[in-house]
Amino acid sequence: MIQRGIDYSSDPCDNFYNYGCGSWAANNPMPPSALTWDTDELYVMKIDRRLKGTWLGNAYRNVQLVLNILEILEERSKYDELPPVQKLKQYYRSCMDEDAIEKEGLAPVMTMLDATGGWPIIMEKADTNMENFTWQDIDNAYIQLFTLSSFFEINYEPDDEDSNRNILTIIRKSYEDVFKGLETNHTKMTISELQEYYDLAETENTTSKINWLQTVQSIYNNVNVSINASEPMIVYNKELLYELAYLLDETSPRILVNFIQWNIVRQLVPFLTKDIRDIDFKSTHEDYNVTEQEPRWKRCIEEIPLQDALSYLYIKKYNTTHNIKAATEMVEEMKTELKKHTLHSKWMDNNTKEFIISKIDNLIQLIGYPEWYNNQTALIKRYEGLQIGQNYFKNILTVVIYEIRRFLKEFREPVDKYEWLSSPLVKNSFYDTSINAINIPLSEIQDPYFTPGMPLAFDYGSVGMIIGHELTHSFDNTGIQRDKFGNKYSQHSKKMNEAYEEKLECFVDQYNNFTMITTDGHEQINGLLTRNENVADNIGLEIAFATFKRLLLTAGPQPKLPGLTNLTDEQLFFLSYVNAWCETSRDFYEGDHINNDVHASSRFRTVGSAANMVSFSKAFNCSVNSPMNRKSKCNLWK
Repeated sequence: MIQRGIDYSSDPCDNFYNYGCGSWAANNPMPPSALTWDTDELYVMKIDRRLKGTWLGNAYRNVQLVLNILEILEERSKYDELPPVQKLKQYYRSCMDEDAIEKEGLAPVMTMLDATGGWPIIMEKADTNMENFTWQDIDNAYIQLFTLSSFFEINYEPDDEDSNRNILTIIRKSYEDVFKGLETNHTKMTISELQEYYDLAETENTTSKINWLQTVQSIYNNVNVSINASEPMIVYNKELLYELAYLLDETSPRILVNFIQWNIVRQLVPFLTKDIRDIDFKSTHEDYNVTEQEPRWKRCIEEIPLQDALSYLYIKKYNTTHNIKAATEMVEEMKTELKKHTLHSKWMDNNTKEFIISKIDNLIQLIGYPEWYNNQTALIKRYEGLQIGQNYFKNILTVVIYEIRRFLKEFREPVDKYEWLSSPLVKNSFYDTSINAINIPLSEIQDPYFTPGMPLAFDYGSVGMIIGHELTHSFDNTGIQRDKFGNKYSQHSKKMNEAYEEKLECFVDQYNNFTMITTDGHEQINGLLTRNENVADNIGLEIAFATFKRLLLTAGPQPKLPGLTNLTDEQLFFLSYVNAWCETSRDFYEGDHINNDVHASSRFRTVGSAANMVSFSKAFNCSVNSPMNRKSKCNLWK
């Protein structure tokens, strides 16, 4: 894998990404159905021909997972299978039954639209029912069913003043803010205070009116949770809700209803007939020069909502204990190294050092999969009452409503800080600021990036860096404002805050100087937008390398990988790191990525973090002031 990415004609000291990944695109051409193509997806692609073209796509990005999940889903049902397993396979079969979907046509979505007065844009004016169905009625109907409004989102999250309890949240992001990825501000207020604030808008028409208590209560009526006017909530981007009142006031009721119904239809399109899906594909992918749609089986496997049942089957069938044990040990080793770096920091005061170390020591670690997967009774209870039949569209709505109500019922319960928020089969490690928890799913700690028994450099360069990255988020610009429990913390000294901001500013300025060629010409990386992720990359790589070097002292001679016997242990570490980020993508997609994503593109993530490390320059003997050994380096510790 590493060898096929290396471009030996490039100099690692000029551009390490070009050196480590320069041959990758040529050796791994992007399929016509892909927007992006990277090392993860390549390993899925390699078994494509052996599995009649089956490909699991972005969610399950691991070759062994592909083989195993497909085997699980395509097994014939057995008479003694657990009910959740039967439901899982029935859902998959209904998704694959394209004949039945075509036979249904648009009837399912039309029935939903008719029940809420219809969609004016496709109706004769005389047939519209605007008198009996206001936009508020229609929006509230979807809010009650799916907690889904076309104008705002009502949710809940751990309270930042007491992370053991939940608090309601409401957010109204403008599309412009979403696209720019701007940070949100938030205000804590009661529902009655929100109503007073919203009503301050001097509007004239009833189209602007929203009864916030009624709206929130309608969500929780189905689960018998009482909400009153004194209920506290976090309001994000409060001023945008105020502006919403004026927008609603100035917009005709017909346009508002059209917008709501369009928003619903837009989200249901992937579950409708092939003709509708084709129109949607053309409108959303044509600009990116993507010429082919994904195969049906890919779509069906990616969207399976019964993730706990699927993960349970995987855990039951395949022994993953050794990998989880090894990954847990890796996390502990890296926590030790992170505490060392913190203690040796040149500028942090003692209170800050104690604060960070306390967060590391009290970190909740979710590694591998939830423990309750080992309990059949718990799995049966998890999907108790869920009915899955042969009708695909009905199954989708049934599962969505089932999961929403399950979620809503937990609002008044103490926060379960050991609850997994995503499937262990989805390759996405993350740090949860609200409860000080790190999540390293099973899919992250398997081949091709994590193999116990491989050289330390290999595992620590790839997965080690990911772990270090997530650990760093515990004290990035957001994490530093939360304590060891996830509660809001503001006791850092003014001097420390100023020093910290100065350190962060170095990374902002550095990444601002990166530019890439897109269809619009040369575009600059947004160093402020990507700041937290860039800092996590830099520290994560540094901590992973330091841990690897410490363990190397007692590990003895390391095995050599075929075709890479000429590499030093240090060089293998950095090549393992960069290889995990090799990718190619469509031109327009790269432009969108720069403007919208809090992560910089892979080439700048790898170049930026490696160039800031003296250890990298030593490993590849980079001369002073070469591009990868610049005189000015950013370092959070010194």
